[in-house]
Amino acid sequence: MTAPTATTESADSSDAWPSLSAADRQAIAELPARFCHHSDYAEYERFAELFTEDVVTELIGIGEYQGLEAQIRHARDTAAWTSGHAWHLVANMWIEPTPTGATVRYYLIGMLRMGAEGGGTVNTTGRFVDHVTRTPVGWRIHRREFTMDRPIVPPDLS
Repeated sequence: MTAPTATTESADSSDAWPSLSAADRQAIAELPARFCHHSDYAEYERFAELFTEDVVTELIGIGEYQGLEAQIRHARDTAAWTSGHAWHLVANMWIEPTPTGATVRYYLIGMLRMGAEGGGTVNTTGRFVDHVTRTPVGWRIHRREFTMDRPIVPPDLS
């Protein structure tokens, strides 16, 4: 038996879906990268450029952050817990068109220093799936799902 290839699966599953231009793909790919930058440099006011107002981020098996303000509050809380020492990296991004926009899959490596100066480092790794939609002001994330390789419950969800 021959396994289906990515080419045949994509062709079969997305024939009725709109295609994404190179400019669309670039704008979509920048959403996770800009999230990392804005989070790491405390540019929380810029989250509105990334998310819809009703965005939901689900930490699979742990809990959810509902709405744009919850995303901002969590980022600020993370900065407080880590004394501003949180760094996010994304890799191996894969963008697929969907009937309502696109799905973005990627890996996250998060490095956090918890506690006082010289405190321990927590490395968080896992897989993100962002569901993005085109709005009148550009592409925005309206749902995120984060599956951690080693689940850690953030203090604001415990």
